[in-house]
Amino acid sequence: MKQNGKHAKNQKKIYRLFYFKIYFCLIGLIINIIVFSSTDYGRTSLFNNTVEYTSSSQTALTQNNSNNSVNNSNSSQDNNSGNSSTVAVSSSIIEDDINQTNQDTNSEIMKGNEEMMDSNWIESLINTFRIENNLNEENFAFFYYNLNTSEQYFFNENKIFTAASTVKLPVAMIYYDKINSCEISLSDTLLYNSDDYEAGGGSTSSLYSPGDYVPLDFLLEQSIVNSDNTAVNILLGNYGYSKCKKEIVSKYTDETVSDEFYTSNLTYANYAFDILNYLYSHMSEYSQLIEYLKISSNGQYLKKYITDCDVAHKYGSYNGYVHDYGIVFSESPYLIGVFTYNVPNASELIANLNLELRGRSFNP
Repeated sequence: MKQNGKHAKNQKKIYRLFYFKIYFCLIGLIINIIVFSSTDYGRTSLFNNTVEYTSSSQTALTQNNSNNSVNNSNSSQDNNSGNSSTVAVSSSIIEDDINQTNQDTNSEIMKGNEEMMDSNWIESLINTFRIENNLNEENFAFFYYNLNTSEQYFFNENKIFTAASTVKLPVAMIYYDKINSCEISLSDTLLYNSDDYEAGGGSTSSLYSPGDYVPLDFLLEQSIVNSDNTAVNILLGNYGYSKCKKEIVSKYTDETVSDEFYTSNLTYANYAFDILNYLYSHMSEYSQLIEYLKISSNGQYLKKYITDCDVAHKYGSYNGYVHDYGIVFSESPYLIGVFTYNVPNASELIANLNLELRGRSFNP
């Protein structure tokens, strides 16, 4: 009986202890519910913390908006929830980096395509002109250089041609250099020798005779504005032909030319470009020369169809060689040179080509 009574008492103690534990568990459960009820994530993680951890990790890798809600609740989570937050944040950063990298790559590709288009439009234009006019490496050379954008295109740039009257530009530049350094003056006069005469435009031979002394300023104007052959022959004869050509090469270009350049009247696109580029880069030193170039051969060659801006140019035409090179003072100024040999109606081709360039060089 005592044993049975003791057993019953022990059973009651066990029941009381069991109920006591259940009571404290319920209290703890209520407290947890109250603490975590501040967020949806807290209520969910209380009952299924493991599932929530896995779900949040997977969602963080694919949805940036889900990452934001998960990250906001991380401050109230246990260690497992903290790990989930770290995974979510890291995944968000990685995804953002990938997206930014893709955007940068696409931007670079688009930029490269635009640059390729910019550099190809003029090549396409020149190829069209070549096909339409039977132009090749024996009868055609060309250069273009945009002075604002540095965009350029050269074709057959080392092909040598007879320069014709294009030589008159650098000869005049040599004289203006001497005037600017006060070695000579525009009021000086030069001797007109009998072998200086040559038929062509200008009025030197009609106003003066061999043996006369001709004013330098008159000779420079006639040489450029009217492409007067007698005038340039007087300029070269008094300076020394070979001496003048050597100074042209040494001062205005980095090109290495053959000895024939110093005794013959030759040119090629690279060489002519350097001369023109030097002129543009030192325009303040050649202001009068630039004005002469702007009014020379008005309505012909490069300036025939250009009426909305100035064109400072010097053409040349001799025995099948027809060239022109100059500066087009448009809103986006550029240098241009066209060199031809035995090309039918070459002066019109030069005019049309520059018209196309003028229309497209600012906005190709």
